[in-house]
Amino acid sequence: MAKDEGRASPAPVLAVGLGRGYGGKSTGLSELVWRARDRGRDVLVADGDARSRTLAGMFPEALVPETDELPDVKQWLSGLLNRMVAERRSAVLDLGGGDRVLQEYGRDLLPVEFCGEYGIEPLALYFLGPEEEDLKHVLSIWEAGYFRPRRVFLVMNEGVIREGRTMAGAFGRTLDDPGLAAMVRAGAVPILMKRLACMDLVRRAGIGFYAAASGAEGRDGRPLDPTYAFMVRKWLRDLEGERAAQADWLP
Repeated sequence: MAKDEGRASPAPVLAVGLGRGYGGKSTGLSELVWRARDRGRDVLVADGDARSRTLAGMFPEALVPETDELPDVKQWLSGLLNRMVAERRSAVLDLGGGDRVLQEYGRDLLPVEFCGEYGIEPLALYFLGPEEEDLKHVLSIWEAGYFRPRRVFLVMNEGVIREGRTMAGAFGRTLDDPGLAAMVRAGAVPILMKRLACMDLVRRAGIGFYAAASGAEGRDGRPLDPTYAFMVRKWLRDLEGERAAQADWLP
């Protein structure tokens, strides 16, 4: 993939993934890390999802809390922010569900105000599946108000829709919900993350999306077949198109 001329954003970006499990959060956050590195930008990776540690599994250098106890997680978050300030580096952070941690940590620090004072741009990425509980979880975090940056993506993941359902049918009630409409009026940007048919092949290859798209060799010493490499390139182009107007929000 082509390299950018310099950074897409002059300020470090704190990209925080939020949402229930199985909403595509790990996929979306890993794409952000690989996107930044494909463009020559180094980012910190931080995995605070105690249930899965999926992001840490993909990036062995990922920062993780010493334990899953709330005081240790809060100390770990402070360490991440301190490092961002000192190194002027962006970070991609998976907070798991995120509601309890943000509520407790938000009372202590006011993270959006902290970021503003130290020249960091916070970005919230809410990953939504089509289930009613997915939407309720997102709204509970938003309405609590402890982490409400001006930059917000609502990422609807086509990959978790049951076979036979359309996007309109699966996400119709979500898009019509008054709570979600209020988020959009406040500036949240809905985007679609399309289904990638060869996702399992890419994961088994053990390489990132951008490497797979460019023909890099996987664990078995072979690149993806041209048809699958094309699928990945098309998936990346579609995702980039969805957020083209907000490209400078990304790490």
